[in-house]
Amino acid sequence: MMRKGIVALLCFISMGAARANRLDVSRVSVRDEFSASFGVAFVTGENREHTHRTDFGAGRIHELALGLGYTITDRFGVSFSTDNDYADAQVGMKYKILRDRAFKWDIYADYGFAWTKDARTHDRFGHNNVDMATRIHGIIGHGFQWAAKITGQYVWIDTGNFWNINLNGELMQYIHDRWAVKGAFSYDMVQIARPKTIYKPTATIGLIYNMSPTAAVHPYVKYHFTSHGGDNTVGAHDDYWKFAVAFSVEF
Repeated sequence: MMRKGIVALLCFISMGAARANRLDVSRVSVRDEFSASFGVAFVTGENREHTHRTDFGAGRIHELALGLGYTITDRFGVSFSTDNDYADAQVGMKYKILRDRAFKWDIYADYGFAWTKDARTHDRFGHNNVDMATRIHGIIGHGFQWAAKITGQYVWIDTGNFWNINLNGELMQYIHDRWAVKGAFSYDMVQIARPKTIYKPTATIGLIYNMSPTAAVHPYVKYHFTSHGGDNTVGAHDDYWKFAVAFSVEF
C-alpha cells in the first residue's frame, strides 16, 4: 500500500512539473490546450524627425498583440497572432522536438498575410512575409528558467525583398509559489542590406503573477534603445519606454 502511494505521488509530481504555469519561460503545452494572450501598453519616445513622445502627456495607449494558440498533439500546435510588423496578422505552427525538463527544443514557422488595401488605389498596406525560428529552453532547480531563440524573417516588397533576424534571450526566477521575476533581451537586425542593416536592441523586466494554473498576468517595462545603422528609419519611433500589462488565459 505504501509503495502504491509513493508511485502515485511521484506520478503527480511529474505531471505537475511537465505542465508549467501560463507565462513560464520554459513551458510545454499539452494536447487539446487552447489559450489566448492580450494586453495594453503605454508607449513614450520619439522618432528621428524628433516627433516627441518623451513625456507621458505626449504618449499613447495601444493594445498589445492578440495571440491564440491550440495544441493539437503533445508535440504539434498551431497559432494565430496580430503581432506582425509588416502584415495584418499571421498564422503559424510549432513543433516540439525535445521536451525534457532541463532542455527543450522547439521549431516555429509563421506566415504573415497583408490583406488590407486602399479602397481607391487598391494599393496593399503591409507586405506578405514568412519567418522560421528555433528556440531552446529549460528549467534549473525548482524556480529558475531560461530560453534562447533565433528568428529569421523574409519580407516581400515591390522595391526589394529583404531579411530580418531577431535574437532573443529570457530568464525567469520564481520568488514565491505564484510570483516570478522575468527579464528579456532582444536584438533585431532589420532590413538587412536595404540599403543598410538597422540594429535595434531592447531590454525588458517585469513580474508574473499566476492567478491560477490557467491564468496569469504580466506587468512589465520595456526599453527600446537607440537604433543604429540604416538611414531609412526616419519615421520609426526610437529610444522609447513601454509600460505594459499582458494577460494569458487557457480555456
